[in-house]
Amino acid sequence: MNIRGYRLTIIGVYAVNDDSPTASKDTFFQQLNDEIIKTGKTREIFLLGDLNSRTGKSDNDVTIGKYGEDTLINNGERLIDMCKQNNLRILNGFYQHRNIHKYTWIQGTKKLRSIIDYVITKQKTKLQIQDVRVYRGAICGSDHHLLKAKIFLPYKREK
Repeated sequence: MNIRGYRLTIIGVYAVNDDSPTASKDTFFQQLNDEIIKTGKTREIFLLGDLNSRTGKSDNDVTIGKYGEDTLINNGERLIDMCKQNNLRILNGFYQHRNIHKYTWIQGTKKLRSIIDYVITKQKTKLQIQDVRVYRGAICGSDHHLLKAKIFLPYKREK
């Protein structure tokens, strides 16, 4: 996709669960990594979707940011490793919000909540990512909340 001089690749993802067999997870993350490599180094990339990963948080990490959740699971480790290999950034953890605007999935009766849906881009992107946050109340036939990214595409007007 080309938008005003930007060559973009958008990859929508629904990942295997963390409870899935190791072989299934290996296959999924290898296929996802292959798709990312196919995009090349000159294209901008947006990786969006339900990655069934909990990536935790870190104060001094260029991949995950310091505003994520406390929990890190196996799929999260795999996602972080893949992002580090490809110089990608998991944007959810870089913007400070109240918890209701941070958690993408909530199971009310058991009081469970997690961040498992993500927006991921290159670490060195020409795009200006202004915010990533959850919007509650959107009815979309899912138990996940709407995740929205505000992205500015700088461009020069042609005369």
